[in-house]
Amino acid sequence: VNRFLKKLSKQSVILNYSETPENHLFLDYDAEIVKFIPAVHANTVLDADVLIAFDMNNPSRLRTMEEYFLRSKAVKLVVDHHLDAEDFADYMFIDLDAAASAEIIYTLLKDLSPGLLDKSIAEPLYAGIMTDTGSFRFPRTNADLHRVTAELLELGVDPTYVYNTLYEQSSLGRVHLLGEVLTNLRLAFNGRLSYFTVTLEQLMRNRVKPDETDGFVNQAGAIKGVAATVFFMELPDGVKISFRSKGDLAVNELAKIYGGGGHKNASGARVFGRKLDEVVPDVLVTAGKILFKEEVITNEK
Repeated sequence: VNRFLKKLSKQSVILNYSETPENHLFLDYDAEIVKFIPAVHANTVLDADVLIAFDMNNPSRLRTMEEYFLRSKAVKLVVDHHLDAEDFADYMFIDLDAAASAEIIYTLLKDLSPGLLDKSIAEPLYAGIMTDTGSFRFPRTNADLHRVTAELLELGVDPTYVYNTLYEQSSLGRVHLLGEVLTNLRLAFNGRLSYFTVTLEQLMRNRVKPDETDGFVNQAGAIKGVAATVFFMELPDGVKISFRSKGDLAVNELAKIYGGGGHKNASGARVFGRKLDEVVPDVLVTAGKILFKEEVITNEK
């Protein structure tokens, strides 16, 4: 979107509350993404004419930017495809049938001015679609989405390059950590739920950044009989929880209990101020009630 706006001679800037993960930096080859620092960038938000929030539908997801986004007198837009949207913007472009926010963005840009689309715009959109669909295997990956990706490929995107750069450039520490945590994976509720944890000590010992654990949760869903997976990651200020499920099990309902949300089969939450050994049993008990209508946890190795 930023590159599209530049082609229209608009002044725009990309702000994010966190650093860009290393494996995504190839998409930001001109260093367009700026990490938001309140003392430096607050006025950029407050003085803007238009603010657009992508791939989120709750102001709390803006973290350090939330206060300034809500205070700003700018026209506010949200582009998203997740459930349970909170109405906090002037215009909410929400498409629950879209597989990815990048799919919505492509449609909007194409409708506005198809002649401005090129590889520099298509590549990050393709990456957004690929990551949000689990490499085109999650629900809502349909014929219309493949038509969109075909058009992005026609604009010059190299799918092999994008996939390899995103998923096949892991550090040795990340691979060691994944093996370590999968060794400690457990099953519960008669093998229908798998869960595992990563501690701060494990992250530091393997020299792995928290964002490098992206995708870990998907590894535990390949076990026969498993219908839902929960991945817990200890952080300095609390615990990050990732939920995945299959079929009609709605893990977004589980995520909402812990202040999170997302898709029916893929959601997340962040719990602040609590320890890992408190959060894990709490979530497991709640998962049993919400997903399996069971009160008793039956653990298996």
